[in-house]
Amino acid sequence: MMIQISSTLARLATATLVTCSVAQAQAPSGQPITLGLIAEQSGPLGFYGQETVRAATTMVSQMNAAGGLLGRPLKLIVRDSKTSVNDAVREARDLLYTENVDFLFHSINSGECVAVGNIAKQAKKIMFSNCANTDFTGKDGGKYLFRIPNITARTQGYSAADYINRHYANAGNRYYTIAHDFAFGRNVVDEFKKHMKELNPNAQFVGESWPKLNEASYAPFITAMIDAKPSVVFYTWGSGLPFFQQSASFELTKKFPMASSYWGGSDELQVLPKEAIPTGAVMSGIPWYMVEDPSNAAFVDAFRKAYNKPPLTAAYLTMISMQAFRTGIEKAKSIEADAVVAALEGLTFDSVVGPVTIRPFDHQGTTPLWTGKAGWDDKRNMGVFSEAEKLPTAKFLPSEEEVRKTRQ
Repeated sequence: MMIQISSTLARLATATLVTCSVAQAQAPSGQPITLGLIAEQSGPLGFYGQETVRAATTMVSQMNAAGGLLGRPLKLIVRDSKTSVNDAVREARDLLYTENVDFLFHSINSGECVAVGNIAKQAKKIMFSNCANTDFTGKDGGKYLFRIPNITARTQGYSAADYINRHYANAGNRYYTIAHDFAFGRNVVDEFKKHMKELNPNAQFVGESWPKLNEASYAPFITAMIDAKPSVVFYTWGSGLPFFQQSASFELTKKFPMASSYWGGSDELQVLPKEAIPTGAVMSGIPWYMVEDPSNAAFVDAFRKAYNKPPLTAAYLTMISMQAFRTGIEKAKSIEADAVVAALEGLTFDSVVGPVTIRPFDHQGTTPLWTGKAGWDDKRNMGVFSEAEKLPTAKFLPSEEEVRKTRQ
């Protein structure tokens, strides 16, 4: 479906900091620059895909209200992947070859992005994805593929191992892993185990669980976890709401430390009831209340007014990707794919989470992530982080030599 940018959202753009003055901008005119967006609005990851669409809609409205790009308006066409690779590929083909969009954006499903990226490469159209599949900018990367958020499976697994080694070195050497059984979960756990063993050669992995992405009952997995008597549990979810809700009565964090990768709870904290908050569990993400950039307050305000809620991590990933897209086009002074690729490679730009560099050899961005411990905030009336750390994650990315070897 095509998203029609409402006059309400256009008015909200005046509340958002942009690179030029909204009040002074001339209305864009001429042939629209078309953006295709594939987002899992239904299925197990709909919780995040819907947020991707909200952020993209807000950002396109913001840019149009600020005069568009190169004086031209932007048009956003959204398709639902239904959290399905087959649907995502079909929608990608339609967007690229029937709608003939100028640029393609993709949400977070790690099972979809490489297949969709292959279609974009064939069409020679630039694609931005927020997925965590390391291969998207690794062995399956290419000239037209970009991922600006640094949420690769490697970054997530390595950063969690690093955190656990620094904070729970005295807890013991028995590690248990639980993750959703799909590409993302499998890849992150593999990366976590690899780096945990490098950091702690005495590490023992005493058990693992693989609930399905749409798992109905987590009780058997929770029981198995407790019976394994781990020193620390590493967990990572597509969406963790069911697990947190069902595990609350077990009070797991009183039995052993629990730590997650990037997708581990900062978004769920905003919607979980107080009694389901896993107090003390280590979580990551981009919590809106921790982003210090001046543009963030305006973005949060605009988002609240449009959707009666603050933005989640997926919204920030989309915002960052679109900030890179806008900066690249403004630098290239063109929407011609090769010119924009050249403008983006090696680009450092100011994003809502701070300066980000797009590495020229793999088109991977260097965004940070936030890690903290779950708790309840009576003032905000929701779950929040405490003892938070803003982690520079570029150190966890593969070197240029590593990337080139994977592509041989």
